Amino acid sequence: MPTLEFRSLTGQQRVEVPEAGVTIGRHPDNVISLPHDEALSRKHCVVEPGPTLGTWIVRDLQSRNGVRVNGARVIDQTLVHDDVLHIGSTDFRFVDLESVAPLEPIAEDDPVIAARKPDFYAGALGAQGTIDIDPSTITSDTSYAQQLSRIIDGAPAKPFTEREIALMDCKGTTIHGASAAGVRRANDEDSESIRLFKLLLLACFRARATDLHMEPKQDRSAIRLRVDGVMVPACDLHPSLARRVLGVVKILCEIDITQRGIVQEGHFGVMVLGRRVDYRVSLTPSMHGQKLVIRVLDQSNAPARLSDLGMLPWMHGKVREVARRDSGMVLTCGPTGSGKTTTTYSCLREIDFETRNVLTIEDPVEYYLDGCTQIPIDHKQGNSFGQILRSVLRQDPDVIFVGEIRDIETATVGMQAAMTGHLVYSTVHSKDTIGAVFRLLDLGVESYLVANAMSLIIAQRLVRVLCRDCRRPIAPTPAQTLKMGAHVKGMSKVFTPVGCPACLRTGYHGRRALFEVLEFNDALRDVVLKRPTITDMKAVLSSGLFTSLQQFGWQLVAAGETNVEEIDRVAGTG
Repeated sequence: MPTLEFRSLTGQQRVEVPEAGVTIGRHPDNVISLPHDEALSRKHCVVEPGPTLGTWIVRDLQSRNGVRVNGARVIDQTLVHDDVLHIGSTDFRFVDLESVAPLEPIAEDDPVIAARKPDFYAGALGAQGTIDIDPSTITSDTSYAQQLSRIIDGAPAKPFTEREIALMDCKGTTIHGASAAGVRRANDEDSESIRLFKLLLLACFRARATDLHMEPKQDRSAIRLRVDGVMVPACDLHPSLARRVLGVVKILCEIDITQRGIVQEGHFGVMVLGRRVDYRVSLTPSMHGQKLVIRVLDQSNAPARLSDLGMLPWMHGKVREVARRDSGMVLTCGPTGSGKTTTTYSCLREIDFETRNVLTIEDPVEYYLDGCTQIPIDHKQGNSFGQILRSVLRQDPDVIFVGEIRDIETATVGMQAAMTGHLVYSTVHSKDTIGAVFRLLDLGVESYLVANAMSLIIAQRLVRVLCRDCRRPIAPTPAQTLKMGAHVKGMSKVFTPVGCPACLRTGYHGRRALFEVLEFNDALRDVVLKRPTITDMKAVLSSGLFTSLQQFGWQLVAAGETNVEEIDRVAGTG
C-alpha cells in the first residue's frame, strides 16, 4: 500500500493510502487535516486509485491555491514513486515501493552503450562535468511525462516512439542511438534528461510543431510548441532538469557549455526510421537563464510538389508554364513564416535538373534540394546576396533562386539576369502582389526593369485548417454573408472550431496556403512604366483573371476548410 510522507506541527508523519483514498484540507473531516495551514482550502484535494489497476492519482477539489506535482500545477495526475506534492504550504512525498521495478542489467557490449560518445554525458552535466544541482530533484520530477502524453498520445498517427529517435551532433555523428524496447540503463544519472529531450522531440513530431521553446521562469522552465502558427503549452520542467536538457542541446551543437550570458547558435539532427530531420538552435540570455528555441526543419510536414500546394487550377497552370521558360522572374511575397521558401522549392522541382543548371543562394540553406547547387551566405566573410549573385552569374546558370531581395543591388542584378536569358526566383516581404511592385520601386529599382523582367508575382499566407473531428456547422451571420458575397450565395452553413484531443484543443489541425497570383501582361507593364498608383493597377487587374488573398480565403470558408475569423486574421484588409 502506498504512503504519503510529510512534516506537520507534531513532526514527521506517514499516512497509508487505502482504496478509499486520502483527502487533504483544513476541515477536520479530512483524512489528513491541517487546520493551521492557511494556504489550504477546506477540502483541498484527494489521493485515490486511478482509472488503471495499480495506479494512483491526485485530484484537485477546486481548491483556491491548486496542487503542484514536482513543481507543475495539475488538476488530476497519475502519481509515481517519489513524486513530491506541494499542497497548501506543505510538501508531501508519495511513496509506492511496490511499483518500482528493478533495473535490468545491460551488457557492456550493448550497441546502444557502444554508440555513445565518451564525453557526451559528462559534457551534458556542465563545465568540468559537474553542475550545481541536487540529483534527487531530477529523479522525482516526472510530471512532464504526463503533461507531454496529452500531446504524444493524442496524435492520430504514431509511427514510432522516443526510443527509435537517434541523436546526431552538428557533424552528423550519432551520439545517442535508438534504444531497444524494454531496455533501461542502470547507474546512469543522465538517462532521464536524454529521455526527456527525446520525448520533447517526439512531441514535436506528433504535433507537427515548427518550433520548440524552453522559456526559463523564476521557479520553472515552460516548454511551448508552435503548432499551426500559434503557441501551445506542452509542459513545465524543474529548473535543474531544464539545465540538463540545455546541456544536452549544447553538446549536440558543440556550443560552449560554460557561456551563458551571450547569444549562441547551432544545429543538430536526428535519425528516425531511416529518415534524417535537422534542427536549428538559438540561445538567448534572459532574466532567469538562457531561452532556447529549436526550429524543426522537417520536410515531411511541407508539400513537396507544385500540385500539392492547393492553388486554383488557373494559378497552377500559370506557375508551371513559367517554370518551363528560359528567362523571366518569379517573385513570391508574404510575411515571415508564410511559406514562401516552400512554394519556391515546389516551383523549382518542376524544373528538369538533368538538362538545366540550377543554383540557389540562401541564408541559411534549410532544406536539401537534390539535383541543384545550394550556396549559403557566409556573413563572417562579408558576403551578401548581391555579391554572391554576381559570382553565380559566372557559373553558367540556367535557373537561379535568390533567397530574398533585401536591397537595390540584389534586386537590380537579379532583374538584369532575368532579362539576359536566366530564369530567376526570389522572395520579398510585402503584403500582397501589388505591394510587391511598390516595394521594388521603393528600393530604387528602375520601373523599366520591374516592368520588363517580371513574369509572375505570387503572394501567400498560411491559414489554419479546421479539425475534421470537431468542427461544428453554424449559420453565417448577415455581416459575414455580405462580406463574402457570391462565395457563400445560397449557403446555409459555415463551420467554426471547437477543440478536441486530436487538435490539442485548438480546433484546427494543419495549415494550407492562400494564394494571389499576378501575371505581368502588356497592359500591366504599361501601367508600371508610368509610376503607377494602387488604383491604376487594380483597374488593370479587374479586367483579367485575378483572385485576391481574401477572395481565395472565402472559397475555403465555403468549402468548410476554415472559418471566417481565420481569413480575417491572416488576410483582412483592415
